[in-house]
Amino acid sequence: MDQTEKQDDALFDALNRKKKKQRRRIIRTAVIVILILALALAGGVWYLRRRVAQRVSSRAGEVLSAEASVGSISTQVSGSGTLMNVDEESLSIPAGVTVEEVLVSAHDSVSEGQLLVKTEPASVLTAMSSLQSSLSSLDSEITAAGSDSVSSTITAGVAGRIKQIYARQGDDIASCMYEHGALAVLSLDGYMATEIKTSVLNAGDAVTLLRADDKEIKGTVDSVQNGTATILVSDNGPAVDEKVRVLDGEGGVLGSGRLAIHSPMRISGITGTVAYVYAAENQNVYAGSTLFTLTSTAYTARYQTLLKQREELEDTLIELMGLYQYGGVTAPFAGSVSSVDYDETAVSEELETALVTLSPDQSMQVTINVDESNILSLELGQSASVTVSSIGEDAFSGAVTEINKTASSTSGVTRYSAVVTLDKSPEMLQGMSASVVIRIQGVEDAVIIPIEALHQTSASSYVYTRYDEETQEFGGLVEVTAGITNSSYAEITSGLKAGDTVYYTRAQTNPFSGRGGYPGAGAGVFGSGNNSGYGGNTPSGSGSFNGGYPGGGTRPNSGGFGGNRAGFPGGRG
Repeated sequence: MDQTEKQDDALFDALNRKKKKQRRRIIRTAVIVILILALALAGGVWYLRRRVAQRVSSRAGEVLSAEASVGSISTQVSGSGTLMNVDEESLSIPAGVTVEEVLVSAHDSVSEGQLLVKTEPASVLTAMSSLQSSLSSLDSEITAAGSDSVSSTITAGVAGRIKQIYARQGDDIASCMYEHGALAVLSLDGYMATEIKTSVLNAGDAVTLLRADDKEIKGTVDSVQNGTATILVSDNGPAVDEKVRVLDGEGGVLGSGRLAIHSPMRISGITGTVAYVYAAENQNVYAGSTLFTLTSTAYTARYQTLLKQREELEDTLIELMGLYQYGGVTAPFAGSVSSVDYDETAVSEELETALVTLSPDQSMQVTINVDESNILSLELGQSASVTVSSIGEDAFSGAVTEINKTASSTSGVTRYSAVVTLDKSPEMLQGMSASVVIRIQGVEDAVIIPIEALHQTSASSYVYTRYDEETQEFGGLVEVTAGITNSSYAEITSGLKAGDTVYYTRAQTNPFSGRGGYPGAGAGVFGSGNNSGYGGNTPSGSGSFNGGYPGGGTRPNSGGFGGNRAGFPGGRG
């Protein structure tokens, strides 16, 4: 190696050493910068947490503690309505009777048989005389209609072949008609028909049909419309709905179908029981031929209508006799007067006159609106508690007696209704406001805590079991399983036992909380975060920024210090 090459190698080595020193210097500088940034970030996060804790503590309100206890808990549906009387009866008098005096007022208590309204005796006698004349005339009509009974035989109105018989001996005519639409069916023109899809047949073509028993019968194409051929065969033999195949001249199958009566006529009846069946399927009958004989036939509808009218007149006559005997209208049962309905100016000579409405004072009802989320939870017979504020704070026992699942909508809100019935107390008046609570489901001997102590997310539920008064921070996060919850308490099925202490704050309005106070209704848990900052629930769910104190809540723009990563989990607040 000459002197020049040695100099070049020495220069190259020197350059390499210089580059390595520069790279090491850059790496040391980068490491130092990263450490400084990490320390600054950690210090910033620590400072931010302390600032947040101080601000939350200053706004959270009183921190409460409670021991998990054993008790009963239930969910409920509540609503309000007005008290209404049950089983009211409106009393009236027949047309033509004159009222002399109404002896009672609204809300009066009455006893059974007490005279409520005095009537004019002369007007009662006149009404009785007129009614007796009507009865005499009606009796003459009933006598004339008595011979007009339903025939005990059913005959064929026209000649034809019987293809179907539905009515059998002992069958009820009305039931048979309802089930089949006829007692029997005749074929009038002597043909059965079937249809097939084909493009090779024309009206008038002779064809062969192969029956289910492989016997052949001759047929004729009656018509072809839109590629469908109607083929007629004799009705003497083939059965209704029998499957047949249509053959071409070489024995090939052109198509298949089922036979139907080409020109049917239904034989019908009204009432009675089939005593004997004279007809047989596939039998030819003449017009007037007896097909069925009947027993237990009824009178005509006209006769039945006249009897109904006479019964109504008899009831009115008995009512008039009572008015004449007692001098007016008496109470049919003990109770109270719900309303006086008599209006002297509205009396009609042709219509009944309304007098009073009575209540037996046994029961009352309250109708409440039910939200669509709760209507399917209601069942008839569920117990209910009814409070009437104008009477006092005592609750009355009732039960769900009616559930109306027909929806009504007001301002976009869907509502249903339920009726609660309760025993009537002397203080209750129709129209009073009542509050109703219906128990839906309940658990006895459950471990329960205040509802405000339970914090829930979409994935879990948890409570705080420690609180540091010095730092004013919650701790001891315990994941639990919640059961039934209501507005006051929550059932805990796992994670806590009776006697365990939980810490929480009473709900209050707070700009940092989902439902008022720290902790917010957050979705986060303790963990590490890649960002820091204030969160919030906009519009709902976990915080809008990663990091910080996770918040949440169920209302727009709520949730407290938010985030779903590092820091303290939020809560229901």
